[in-house]
Amino acid sequence: MSLTPLDIRKMAFPQKLRGYEPQEVDNFLTVVADELTARLGDTARLEQENRSFRVRLEDASRRQDELQEALLHAQRLSKDITDNAKREADLMIREAEVTADNIVRQAIEQANRIESKITELRTMRRDLQLKFRNSLDLFHRILEAEMEDERSMATVRTLPRNRQKKTS
Repeated sequence: MSLTPLDIRKMAFPQKLRGYEPQEVDNFLTVVADELTARLGDTARLEQENRSFRVRLEDASRRQDELQEALLHAQRLSKDITDNAKREADLMIREAEVTADNIVRQAIEQANRIESKITELRTMRRDLQLKFRNSLDLFHRILEAEMEDERSMATVRTLPRNRQKKTS
């Protein structure tokens, strides 16, 4: 049975001899009805607040779920980005190592070519020095031979001439 303030106010008790004072009962019923009205108002207000809080709680819970999902998504995305960056860094390192190996190999080949050229040039210089020395020795011998010839020709003897007298 649901009791309303109006039910309390309309409540009428039969009168008997030696019963309660009707005015007092009416006053009490009015107080009870007013109190019940206040309590029902409080209950309605609290129920409204409760509904409002539940709506806010559901909204907050939904936002929390969305935030958690967004956070998980961000963490996965961050991990993917980090993994991709690591893979790219590893690839760049491998490419740099290959490039460095090629540069070193080319430098060694070039150094070997230069050393070979230096050895070739040294050999050519030695050959040139030997040819120059041989040429100098040859010119020296030729010069000495010519000087010897000159000395031997400088002592040429002349024969006396017959002088004839001219007759005039």
